[in-house]
Amino acid sequence: MRAYCPHYQFMLFWIASLCWFSLIVLWGTGFYSLLFYIISVLLIIILYTLYFIGENMFSKGKIKESDSTTTIISKNTSFVGDISSGEKIIIHGKINGNINTNNGVVFIDKGGVVNGRVLCEKMILNGELYGECCCSTLDVYENGFLQGEVSYRFLEIRNGGCITGIVNKVTDEVQNNVSELVKARES
Repeated sequence: MRAYCPHYQFMLFWIASLCWFSLIVLWGTGFYSLLFYIISVLLIIILYTLYFIGENMFSKGKIKESDSTTTIISKNTSFVGDISSGEKIIIHGKINGNINTNNGVVFIDKGGVVNGRVLCEKMILNGELYGECCCSTLDVYENGFLQGEVSYRFLEIRNGGCITGIVNKVTDEVQNNVSELVKARES
């Protein structure tokens, strides 16, 4: 098996491009050999195919930057304290404390429990939340249960989902920014 070399892909790309350019120049000068054209086109197709296969094949195992910014609280984990993150938080376990993602997403999965205040751009609730929630979009799934106070712009509750407490719809004049939702909720 050949070891991966980034220069290999670069070289394949330029060889294929050079073949294509040479083919155009020869055609322009009046060289009309059908066999030469067929061989050149096949060579170009093979080289471009190798280039793109190599590019896709060797990029699969790389960690994407967006994957590294997700915070996950696993199933048998209990956390006491506040969490602040700029991106996505996935909760399978239990949290006693506040969660603030500003413009991120909080997903409380089935079996996940949060006791505290959640501030986020989007909240997906399939577990339990006891406390306050301030978000732009709130999706309550089949197993979702929220007891407390919620402020939202967009709300979806699926069959089986439940909200108990104070529910406030924030007006459309308020921007999507969570900090502005908090200000509107506190006034």
